[in-house]
Amino acid sequence: MAFTIENITSVQLLSDLTLSPDGSKLVYRVTPSLKTGLHQTASLWYSPDTSEADSARQLTSGLYNDGSPAWHPNSTDLYFLSDRHSPGASSQLYKYSLDRPGEPSLLNDAFKDKKCRVEQFRISPDGHYVAFLSADEPTLEEENKAAQKDDARIWGERKGHARLRLYTASTGNLRTLVEDNRHVVSCTWRPDSKELLYLLSDRPDLEAQYQIATLYVVSILPPSSTPQTKFLINLPRVPSSDVIWPSPSHPDLYMTQSYQPHNIVDALAVHRFSPVKADPPSSPCHLDSSCFYLGENEDALSLVDLQSKGGEFAVGVSSGMDTRVDILNGAGKVFTLFGTNRCAGFRVFDVKKVGHEYVMACVLSSGPKKAPPNIWIGRVYGSQNLMLTTKLSSHSPWVANHKLGSIEVFEWKGEDGVPLQGMAFFPQVTDPSGIKEPLPTILDIHGGPYGRDTPDLSPFFLAWQPMLAERGFLVLSPNYRGSSGRGHAFARAAYHGVGTIDWSDVNGMVNEAVRRGLADKDKLAIGGWSEGGYLTAWGVSQTKNKFQCGVVGAGVTDWGSETTESDLPDFEADLGGAAPWIGSAAKLTGDPIRHVKDVETAVLVLHGESDVRVPVGQGIGFHRGLKRMSKYPDRHTLVVYPREGHIFSERKHAEDMMKRVIEHYEAWLK
Repeated sequence: MAFTIENITSVQLLSDLTLSPDGSKLVYRVTPSLKTGLHQTASLWYSPDTSEADSARQLTSGLYNDGSPAWHPNSTDLYFLSDRHSPGASSQLYKYSLDRPGEPSLLNDAFKDKKCRVEQFRISPDGHYVAFLSADEPTLEEENKAAQKDDARIWGERKGHARLRLYTASTGNLRTLVEDNRHVVSCTWRPDSKELLYLLSDRPDLEAQYQIATLYVVSILPPSSTPQTKFLINLPRVPSSDVIWPSPSHPDLYMTQSYQPHNIVDALAVHRFSPVKADPPSSPCHLDSSCFYLGENEDALSLVDLQSKGGEFAVGVSSGMDTRVDILNGAGKVFTLFGTNRCAGFRVFDVKKVGHEYVMACVLSSGPKKAPPNIWIGRVYGSQNLMLTTKLSSHSPWVANHKLGSIEVFEWKGEDGVPLQGMAFFPQVTDPSGIKEPLPTILDIHGGPYGRDTPDLSPFFLAWQPMLAERGFLVLSPNYRGSSGRGHAFARAAYHGVGTIDWSDVNGMVNEAVRRGLADKDKLAIGGWSEGGYLTAWGVSQTKNKFQCGVVGAGVTDWGSETTESDLPDFEADLGGAAPWIGSAAKLTGDPIRHVKDVETAVLVLHGESDVRVPVGQGIGFHRGLKRMSKYPDRHTLVVYPREGHIFSERKHAEDMMKRVIEHYEAWLK
């Protein structure tokens, strides 16, 4: 058995992948999915020759928290963020010259004693500057008050917001470009390195990022003068991607926002804006009502600026069960560079264009092929489909010892006839002719709701499917209405829609498996985390005894209180049916806690005590209701994990949680 608790909780996550400008080298971040010490750690890995298979090797020690690597245009110098000056302290900016011996060094000595972290940095296309974001250092008075625990907070106060700053490589000079009394969220270079775009929100907290954001441009020249800023546009909220400025000859900017920009709950699409048509600052927030690319039937993932003369950029596309990368320019789609074919999945990728050659690397995994996430790369000349031909890394080799059966796409229809898709993880069978009788079956539901299950295989302590399939269960993971990959109408169904068509879709998948003779109707279970936890709570409250057991992980059970307490109140209100403070117009009809009477299903409730996304009261309240109103009160258990947020970070807690999940399902289904 490969998917043991020990193997899963020791897995390392691959992220921050970036190709050198000439495509010959690659660096990425390797992070333990769970921490065992006081501080998060991560290492950088490096392929010095991307044409050579298995060439990736560890570059930094892993003793510190290294991340966000970026290449200088010379393809030799690497910049990244790290706390190596003081483990566990705020991350600062480091430089590593890979063509000569030595250790990484702080970009400037001024970073050495900084208490505020560098939040983001961007190297100018000509390599002469580094723009970065950081808050002002605390004053002596603020430090004294903190030491004395005189730290009362005014809710919503504009405090700790990041400034836009500039480092000049030739002189080592640091200067602040933007000192607005708002938070700088991100910045982007103009292709000629003379100006910077920057995005402002009211405050640094997540709640503010769902409110109006403003895009400006600032000139960095001449360096001795006061920077000149220009207003560009008010946006409904902070974009889901960085704003990119891909063409040196055209002023158009691109970003990912909701298909209909004012919607919070919607599919993501690529939008275009021209600074030449900038409105006055008093103008209402808007983008063109018709988006530039995607959003109607497929969804945008992320954007990559190719920094090519033709102004090309790459967009990741979520399309049903598949993922692809399209190349675009100002006229629209040029061609599809790469796509999966129901046999793999990826989220992290990078693309470079070197002359007429396209180079793409990604973190690819495959459920059908039982292949864990690793770095793959391919090249193609001209506008053709690319094949990923070279595997650069060999992480998670233990997956090869798996005891899994087939992992495949599962299709059924919703109650309204809409075609639906999900993933099915089958247990390994000893009989070569296949399954002879219906299997104990677990409905494992993804979170979001704007997420999806694809044919990937990414070991993680919240991805229970392979762990449970190895233990003899059929595991079904539905992409219900509200998920990504199917465009506007599919995603928008979640708006004021929780507990309606989403539940019908989820329930329909297990019903179809029963109809086909795959699932044992007398041995059914249901579980999930976050939105999957909500749908589990809703499912057991509606069906009462259809499922023998359920696992509610960090799930919403009362949408009114969730909206008042969550760190994303506007988002939660859009899902749950509006905020309770609007009075009788709030359509809060999807609360599981109101329907716990006579529930027979045995429910295990799991929650992090410090969860600010779905506060722990959601789990406590649901458990109290089950204990008082269900048919068998002694069947229910609540486990609360100290210090944990919405996604756990401590290994011992994750191990305990997974052990309880396995024991709960096995106790009721076997």
